[in-house]
Amino acid sequence: MAKGGGGGDPIPLSRFGALVAQLESVVASARQKPPDALLCFDLLSELSSAIDEAPKETIQLWQRKCEDALQSLLVLGARRPVRRLASSAMGRIIEKGDVISVYSRVSTLQGWLVDVKRAEPMACAGAAQCLGEIYRLFGRKITSGLIETSSIVAKLMKYHEDFVRQDALLLLENALDGFGGGGGASAYLEAFRIIMRGGVSDKSFIVRVAAARCLKAFANIGGPGLGMAELDTSMFYCVKGLEDDVSSVRDSFAEALGAILALSVNPDAQVKKGGKKQSASAKKFEDGIQKHLILPFVKANGANGKKLRIGLALSWVLFLQMIHMKYGTPDSELQNYAIQAMEILQGFDSPDPHALACVLYVLRVGIADQMTEPTQRDFLVFLGRKLESPNYTAPMRVATLRILSYLLRSLGEVPAEFKEVLDNTVVAALSHSSAHVRVEAALTLRALAEVDPTCVGGLVSYGVTTLHALRETVSFDKGKNLNLDLDSLHGQATVLAALVAISPKLLLGYPARLPKSVLELSKKMLNVFSRNPVAATTEREAGWLLLGSLLASMPKEELEDQVFDVLLLWAGPFTGNPESYLRHIQDWASELRVLSVAVEALTAFIRSFVYPIITTADGGILLNPVLAYLGGALSLVSSLSSKQVPNVNSALNLFTTRTLMAYRSLSNPAVYKSEHQQMLQLCSSPFSDPSGWEESSCLKFLLDKRDASLGPWVPGRDSFEDELRAFDGGVNGFLPCVWDDEICNFPQPESVSKVLVNQMLLCYGSIFACQDNTVKIRLLNNLDQCLKSGKKHSWFTFLVTNACVALLSGLKELLTLRGAQSLPIDILSMIQSIFKGILAETEISTAQRRAACEGLGLVARVGNDLFTGRMARSLLGELITATDLSYTASVALSLGCIHRSAGGMALSTLVTPTVSSLSHLSKSANSNLQLWSLHALLLTIEAAGLSYVSQVQGTLFLAMEILLLEENGYVDLRQGIGHLINAIVAVLGPEIAPGSTFFSRCKSVIAEISSSNEMATLLESVRFAQQLVLFAPQAVPVHSHVQGLVPTLYSRQPSLRYLAVSTLRHLIERDPAAMINENIEENLFSMLDEETDSEIVMLVRTTIIRLLYTSCPLRPSRWLAVLRNMVLATSISRNTNESLSSSGHNPLDSTSENDVYYGEDEDNMISSSKQEKVHQSASIVSQFPQRNKHLRYRTRVFAAECVSHVPVAVGAEPAHFDLLLARSTIAKGTYLSNDWLVLKLQELVSLSYQISTGQFEGMQPIGVKLLCLIMDKFGMAVDPEFPGHILLEQFQAQLVSAVRTAISTASGPLLLEAGLELATRVMTSSIIGGDKVALNRLFLLISRPLSDIEGLFYPSFADWVVCKIKVRLLTAHAAVKCYTYQFLRMKENAPDEYQQLAPLLANSSTLLGKYWVGALKDYISISFGLHSKINYKPFLDGVQSLLVSSKVLKYLDEVWALILQATALDAAPMEFDMESEDLLEQSFISGHSMVKLERIEFQFLWGLSVLVLFHGRQSVKNSALKINLDYSQDKMFGEFIVHGLDDPKPCDQVLPVLLSLTTKVFFSKNFLSVDICEELFQALTYADCSSAPIVRLFTQIIRFCPDNFFEVEAFVFSALELYSQYLAMILQCRDGSSQKCSSNTLISELSVASESMACRMKKEQHLWKLMMLLVSTSHQSFQQVSSNLCLSNIICFLQNILPFMRKCFRGLLAT
Repeated sequence: MAKGGGGGDPIPLSRFGALVAQLESVVASARQKPPDALLCFDLLSELSSAIDEAPKETIQLWQRKCEDALQSLLVLGARRPVRRLASSAMGRIIEKGDVISVYSRVSTLQGWLVDVKRAEPMACAGAAQCLGEIYRLFGRKITSGLIETSSIVAKLMKYHEDFVRQDALLLLENALDGFGGGGGASAYLEAFRIIMRGGVSDKSFIVRVAAARCLKAFANIGGPGLGMAELDTSMFYCVKGLEDDVSSVRDSFAEALGAILALSVNPDAQVKKGGKKQSASAKKFEDGIQKHLILPFVKANGANGKKLRIGLALSWVLFLQMIHMKYGTPDSELQNYAIQAMEILQGFDSPDPHALACVLYVLRVGIADQMTEPTQRDFLVFLGRKLESPNYTAPMRVATLRILSYLLRSLGEVPAEFKEVLDNTVVAALSHSSAHVRVEAALTLRALAEVDPTCVGGLVSYGVTTLHALRETVSFDKGKNLNLDLDSLHGQATVLAALVAISPKLLLGYPARLPKSVLELSKKMLNVFSRNPVAATTEREAGWLLLGSLLASMPKEELEDQVFDVLLLWAGPFTGNPESYLRHIQDWASELRVLSVAVEALTAFIRSFVYPIITTADGGILLNPVLAYLGGALSLVSSLSSKQVPNVNSALNLFTTRTLMAYRSLSNPAVYKSEHQQMLQLCSSPFSDPSGWEESSCLKFLLDKRDASLGPWVPGRDSFEDELRAFDGGVNGFLPCVWDDEICNFPQPESVSKVLVNQMLLCYGSIFACQDNTVKIRLLNNLDQCLKSGKKHSWFTFLVTNACVALLSGLKELLTLRGAQSLPIDILSMIQSIFKGILAETEISTAQRRAACEGLGLVARVGNDLFTGRMARSLLGELITATDLSYTASVALSLGCIHRSAGGMALSTLVTPTVSSLSHLSKSANSNLQLWSLHALLLTIEAAGLSYVSQVQGTLFLAMEILLLEENGYVDLRQGIGHLINAIVAVLGPEIAPGSTFFSRCKSVIAEISSSNEMATLLESVRFAQQLVLFAPQAVPVHSHVQGLVPTLYSRQPSLRYLAVSTLRHLIERDPAAMINENIEENLFSMLDEETDSEIVMLVRTTIIRLLYTSCPLRPSRWLAVLRNMVLATSISRNTNESLSSSGHNPLDSTSENDVYYGEDEDNMISSSKQEKVHQSASIVSQFPQRNKHLRYRTRVFAAECVSHVPVAVGAEPAHFDLLLARSTIAKGTYLSNDWLVLKLQELVSLSYQISTGQFEGMQPIGVKLLCLIMDKFGMAVDPEFPGHILLEQFQAQLVSAVRTAISTASGPLLLEAGLELATRVMTSSIIGGDKVALNRLFLLISRPLSDIEGLFYPSFADWVVCKIKVRLLTAHAAVKCYTYQFLRMKENAPDEYQQLAPLLANSSTLLGKYWVGALKDYISISFGLHSKINYKPFLDGVQSLLVSSKVLKYLDEVWALILQATALDAAPMEFDMESEDLLEQSFISGHSMVKLERIEFQFLWGLSVLVLFHGRQSVKNSALKINLDYSQDKMFGEFIVHGLDDPKPCDQVLPVLLSLTTKVFFSKNFLSVDICEELFQALTYADCSSAPIVRLFTQIIRFCPDNFFEVEAFVFSALELYSQYLAMILQCRDGSSQKCSSNTLISELSVASESMACRMKKEQHLWKLMMLLVSTSHQSFQQVSSNLCLSNIICFLQNILPFMRKCFRGLLAT
């Protein structure tokens, strides 16, 4: 026990008390000796944890002691992490304990800071930080302290130490945030003056960052005490700060500028004297946007121009976010700012890609991404109408069209209002004079086609027709009209190429006429063009454009038969003598542009046709002509380069670039070895004439992304912003390629000259890798000499970059081509020398240093172990002797790269000395050397793996030592420390103990580095959680991880969101049981609805699906509740503390808004069940006020897709699908979870029905297919309340209504197909339950499309779509017919509702028979591979195409046997006459003749059935014949094919067909000859079939065949052989039947058959054979009796046959 401070009662010594006592001890001993920083850090980390756990009473008991100890520790002087922990502990103790002590503590700290003269800087910083933390938490209580605080800040700003001035401004920022605008205006004005007087212009960048944050804090609290003049001044300084050399300073001032500007345009939010809000009549800062955002942007130029523009773009975005989310500007008003942003582009005389990129960033992130879906629809139409304005400049149109494309993809649908303005806006832009506008318009129409594929057919037809017309027109036009028509021609060709590119990726494919018509059109344009040379140039360019798109996008099968014709198209320009070709060209620049597009098309041909087969024996067939064409292009380049023709340089650069790209697309440079010399001469230009070439940009993608934190392209908040920061832009850059899968976010990223340099250097590197050693040495010598001679020139920096690109690409190509083979030492030494020479230069950039270091790593990988070890030792030695810090840092990184590239046994002995040297360098006072050394150490750790375990502890101490020594809080350094911690966690993995000191320290370090809330360090914090999940799951409970990760899902930083979701997915995979109870489903859906990054969207979706399959088996009711809310919701809220039915809005089933969206259910068919209350896992706190948003269409669609997964995701547990079993398990308590899906069947059907009949067309097929799945899963579930009935009968009304909605003339193909499938399932189940009206209605519904089936056509979709609908319709009728006949066979017991279908089936049979036979013929043609040679008109149009036939075959495989059986049931010859009802009753099961067969049709059905019998025999299977005989009860409608069999076999599917084809009516019309009956008996003898149907078939043939058949000996012998085989099989129980009644029936039928044969046999010898067969088979079977059943069968048979045999024997003996 410890004594109280006042000598009273002793205070209980809790864990918190013990830590406070330790802290007091440390402080007491510190007066003689400074406290150990590591000890204080550990102690305060534990104290922080104890504060969370201790109750308020315990805190209050020790509060005074703890506060005093913390203050004493701070004023003694402590390191930065210790200061932060102590300040945080002080604030939390006051907050959790007795709050009244805040006043005395503030007074004490203020007094100390005011009175102290020149104290230790760390002491002042500590006191200031602690005071700031108290202000932040309790500022509203102590607003009178701002005057004193301003004086303290002014005093601390005079310190020389950067961190003191930084902490002084941090104190001021916290005070401003805490006071929130309360207090006197003069105090705020004085604080503002301090910031402006010294902070914004401080020499230290960390102080400037702190000053910018203070300005932002001023704006956040309403700018108290500041007038318009002060706000204007602050914005002026913010704009000036955007030109700072340090990116973090620029970013901070950008945020401050956006926040202040947002405040200035919202005077109602500004605070004046007395802490009151200004009146709404205050003068609005009208010209703020123009003055501080637009004008600086337009005037930006020079070296810092791009930095300033990016900063202003970021300010724009924050400004828009603030006015919308903080100040409540409706998102519908944001579109007004879009016009202001685009007005920036009017200020440029010529197009500026960089300015365009910045405006696109503002429009997308600041405006489009903030809008709800309804507002996005309005914005789409608003922008579309703006295109009609004649004053719209080309850059503004480009920006508008690009945002239109983005909005269409975001919405996932095309609003009707936008379609109305489409022709006058986007389509009209295809004729614009600017090629860039035309290309963007084509890309917009491509996006529209992706979202609404129904428009593809119309656009393609329009495009082809327009192109034909324009070709005719341009032949006669002149002047202005000619230019307009040529622009239109190019625009139409571009959009057609875009549609060609997207068509194969559409869900329902593309019409077959598309590739054919486009190919023919492109051929005409290339072969038959206008006599007008200007028009001919445009025509040929358009032709090559169309051809390139076809080759790049269409499946090879579409063009394979014309590949050689296509190849010939390049023969004209690229074969023969280039001089003679060029002699006939008048406008070389235009011709080169055409040839550039031709080479681009050739590149597409290479990638599609040549590259896949380049290594095969057939590769040379296509490769040789391609190489000839490329050689011709290269000759043209050389010829024109040597002529020095004026005004063609730009076009020649474009052509050269395309040619080099084509060569690189061949992937293996060895295939064009004959051109190496010529290409080396061309590609060496950047080294032979360095002054004439730009700097390459290839290092952006050549350098290893894992080193990106070193710069210069440091990953930021998201990839979109990173792309903007790295964007250079080229005025004459490449326009977007309309057939590329991925289009750059910003148009024209690089100029043609820069792309040419890139291609030259990459080709140089790949060709270098293929040369022999002599040539390599010569090339390296030339490169080395060039670098040495160029050191004093201005272009040396460019030369260094280009050399790095060439060498890096060469080394990487070398590794690809040579694998593990090493280069000679002399070559490796030369490359090493060049890279080290580059590193020795003092003025090189970060990217060049990284390139050289990585190059040394690749050299080590290419070399052998001996060379690698020697190089690593040499670099280790240089670490000690080097004096230049930049060179030392480069050597350190080189060592790390060597370990990463060539680590393993070769360097195992060098790991320890490398770690030692790098650890020593990491403690350097130079921050850059520290950063690079830490990163090199990280690479070494990752390469060493488990062998590094022994050094993990030392690395942790190193990280903590660096953290404690660093006073300025550099983000880059802290990120490097986070990298180290995460790396050692991965190394130790499962060995990390949850309560160990090691783990506690790792956690404390991560908490410390992320305390600054910088994105880079927050990433490391989330990555730390991910590392623990992956490598040390035992360290932290799942719930703790989830509690930390869920708030991150709503971060404004996409990188953090991506990492948080991926970590949650890892948790789901690692510990699914624990994740089930976390209930994060709504959090993920909420995030998904707001997410704009497509990559994160895909990750969230896969995570939700994974969680669904993980938790649904135990929580189906929760998932149904969540998904119901998502599918039917009109808004979604982040309020996750509420239950599902009250999460920030009214229950959705009872809202009037819901009724508006969906209407009421038909006939009150859905009774909504009361939703369960399910609590969320965490409360999400946003920095902005919550706002309800309309749920996006894409989120609803995905939620509907998730619902369709539920019946499958619950698994195979029978209780989910059986109500009796579910109730039984609940009663018995067998399972921990009693949540069974069958108990929620009503909710599931209700939701499915609402999806299938809702207003969203895209969701309706999902709902109908879900109803089909429900019928599959619950079709056999009995209703315990009504014996003899099934559960689904109660939902008959919903199912029939869904069918009625789906099978409509207005339905799309997906919905119609799903509706036909649902109708089939309903009609072939007991759901109808005797309802004649419903059954009749359904039959009429599926009969209605029959009359239009031949004219069925979808112009915008693939031919197989129509085929699929036809097959599905025929399948529906076939299934209904087969199912009906199951009942009709029962005669008098057949249900009335199915008896009424017989005449309806008969009425439609004539038409159906024709279609069924046609479909079967098409199936056989495809199966035999004869579809391409069909000489008749196929029923399924388009099956001649390989692509269509491959799609159709999949559907026909499932249903051909069903269609075959339906065709044969009650079929009759065409000549059959209906003589009387009695005859019909006797001849047909239904009493009606159905399909009337021509003789040739009968022969086809017979032949197909016999073919199947033979094909089903395993020993005679023909691999060339692909008839699907897989019989499965799970197969679609498979249960209708064979009846009455326990274990049916594949060939049994055709036996009912043969039974129907051997009825008396076919014998009477001579359709059946003795020969085919004999062949059938022979086939049945060898067929692998069940006994019962064969016996019935045999008996029927014997009964109905003409008497003259028995005069043919071969027929009789075949019949006897078959009879003998199956008699023996049944008597010996070898037929697989286990039921005695089944055997007795078959024995009876065999007895009747034997009697019939005996009576009809004309020859005695045949009768004697039959008698002997009966006797011998019975005797043999008796000898082989194996069971009582066999003996019973024999006795039964003999009892049946003996009287007859006795009679026969008497007759025979008598004769």
